Amino acid sequence: MSEVVLRVENVETGYKGVQVLWGTTVSVSKNEIVAVLGPNGAGKTTLLKAIIGFLKIWEGSIKFLNEEISGLPVHERVRKGIALVPEGRKLFPNMTVEENLIMGAYLYNIKKDKEIQNIMEIVYNLFPILKERRTQKAGTLSGGQQQMLAIGRALMTNPKILLLDEPTLGLSPKLANEVLETVVKLRNELGVSVLLVEEKVLLATRVADRIYLINQGRIEHEVLKKDFGKDELLYKYLGL
Repeated sequence: MSEVVLRVENVETGYKGVQVLWGTTVSVSKNEIVAVLGPNGAGKTTLLKAIIGFLKIWEGSIKFLNEEISGLPVHERVRKGIALVPEGRKLFPNMTVEENLIMGAYLYNIKKDKEIQNIMEIVYNLFPILKERRTQKAGTLSGGQQQMLAIGRALMTNPKILLLDEPTLGLSPKLANEVLETVVKLRNELGVSVLLVEEKVLLATRVADRIYLINQGRIEHEVLKKDFGKDELLYKYLGL
């Protein structure tokens, strides 16, 4: 059985006293891509915010490599190997591609400059277009290229698990496919586990090993890859 990288167990949290997650439990194993699917307002982004530390949890636990991290600040969770690619990318538009990548390595000190360069080369090998445009301002890139840069910036922290929040949002079907193909490469070539939040069911089924269905802050169903094609609830649940 594969090592569990991330385990979220019975987590409850929300905003200003309004509860969003209710006893939410998910897990991600080593070299696994897990998708969390659900409609707008289901609690998908809230789940990622709780994992990375933007939201304090009210109940439950969050364990990373079997260590409880729910009391740690965001930067300590990043240091341990968790990285978030936020919805909307949140790039620095007036900075170049390379400057954005360097910002992703802010947790490293100057003594690790060589390591930063090594990771940057990995990112450039993964996304050759970013190397071609490394001196171009991020705000002038296409939507697909900006998403690649957002993923690349997260990879600069050398993560063990990547949290992806709606990475295909606003992209054409072709670009959306390219981005998710890259997610598979991350797992296959770099050994990075992935927790993917998506609304596009069909795209998610192409890359995920497991799927959780979330609605109104509750995990209502879990589907294994072998059952994707025959699980009626997976399609009925999201109105497909």
